[in-house]
Amino acid sequence: MADVDAFYRRIKLRLVETGEWDRMKVTIGPKLNESGWLDDIKHKGVERASEMDQLSFQTLFETLSKAGHVGLPLPARRELQAMIREYLEKQFE
Repeated sequence: MADVDAFYRRIKLRLVETGEWDRMKVTIGPKLNESGWLDDIKHKGVERASEMDQLSFQTLFETLSKAGHVGLPLPARRELQAMIREYLEKQFE
């Protein structure tokens, strides 16, 4: 499992370094906004933060990460997976 986590971190770092991460965000962002996903995550964040006795960024981040993954609209998920797959295929040609 540690190898998979390390590989994931290396891929994400490479996506950021090459600018692909930003390109993906620019492509997917408007679609997530149109679907209401961004508003939903913001609302959940505000709601969860107001319920916390002592605000914890880590706890809030973990909560929103889970909610974000679960609630990600299927078309956006598929498009993002296709973009990542395409990027990786180019890297290993």
